[in-house]
Amino acid sequence: MQRRTSAIMGVILLFLLGGVPAHALNFTGTTDASTLVSQIVGPGITIVGTPSYKGVDDQSGTFSGGNASGIGIDQGIVLTSGDGNDIDGPNTPSIETKSSELVSASDDIDTVLGITGDSNLDALSGQDTFDAAVLEFDFQFGDGSMGGNLFFNFVFASEEYVNFVDSEFNDVFGFFVDGENIGLVPGTTDPITVNTVNDSTNPAFYRNNVNNTDGIPVLGLSNHFDGLTTLITAESLNLGDGPHSMKFAVADASDAFLDAGVFIQAGTFSSEPPPNGAVPEPATILLIGSGLVGLAAARRGDFFLKKT
Repeated sequence: MQRRTSAIMGVILLFLLGGVPAHALNFTGTTDASTLVSQIVGPGITIVGTPSYKGVDDQSGTFSGGNASGIGIDQGIVLTSGDGNDIDGPNTPSIETKSSELVSASDDIDTVLGITGDSNLDALSGQDTFDAAVLEFDFQFGDGSMGGNLFFNFVFASEEYVNFVDSEFNDVFGFFVDGENIGLVPGTTDPITVNTVNDSTNPAFYRNNVNNTDGIPVLGLSNHFDGLTTLITAESLNLGDGPHSMKFAVADASDAFLDAGVFIQAGTFSSEPPPNGAVPEPATILLIGSGLVGLAAARRGDFFLKKT
């Protein structure tokens, strides 16, 4: 698989932007489901039985330093469709545009794992999915004698931004409580995907992290994802007593290129609402000199690979 890049262009852009900030995200890969679950469980929740995980080494794990890297969650777990070691940034300056083009050199998170997708995610995306990471477990409220409400904080991210918004490459995740997805655009019944949260659809919940020719403000966050949601709270209200099933899943859509990830905040899988959920964050805009656009030269090789 051949990909066209321009190392010289990337170096020039880095120099013009004043160098590379220190790396901040600390990722520890694990496929141990119990380790992952123990990181997120908070007050009022009891795990029932033994959790299970589907994925490969370094596809998922625990992390810290997420605030410094611009994730919006300082500690927790991350499930990806690629390699969690690639998340730490910054996002090397490239200049992208909608309609599947790259104007300058790219720095994509792009690991093809060669594993299957997930049927629940197929339904949410509207496309076949690939390279799914899936964490499943059962839980109850306290000793199980009464029901309650479930909450947790999360952030979704994808490398398909901004090039493939409103395309078939509709990367997706789902949080399924007793089979029902609660990973929804706040105030709607829509699942969160690349096509349902972006700069033009539900933009209050979108943060752009890639330079572009479309005039979309760039935050310059110190992670490699081209776009992320704001911090959002998932909730499932009035659950009954006894055990309930929980499934976290994320995958690439339509093909296995360009990774996606979902971050879940430590200790917030709880019967009480966590703080600061579903609040759009103020934009600290990284302005890029218009002269950089004039350096644009190369089309992105990934795109013709996707379309063949």
